[in-house]
Amino acid sequence: MVRKRFYNIEELSIILGKSIAAVHGHLARKQYDAVPPPIKLGRRLAWLVESVDAWIDDKAAQAEATAATNAEHSNAPRRRRGRPTKAEQKARSGK
Repeated sequence: MVRKRFYNIEELSIILGKSIAAVHGHLARKQYDAVPPPIKLGRRLAWLVESVDAWIDDKAAQAEATAATNAEHSNAPRRRRGRPTKAEQKARSGK
């Protein structure tokens, strides 16, 4: 018989680097992009070790994809913010 291993909320908070209160807050708001969805074991919350590992792998893959997308856009020239200078206005108007 295969025994399933679970994380409790204290172990999950250590793995995610969040406080227990932060994990509770994410769960109360059902923000499952910040913490993996739990399983109820009686009155306690638990997380399957395999599902937490899969959730973390998925988040890492999303972060790599986002970093690759951002790297493509970072080569674009940066636009200055605010009002153009007099020299920029003259250059645009062709004078």
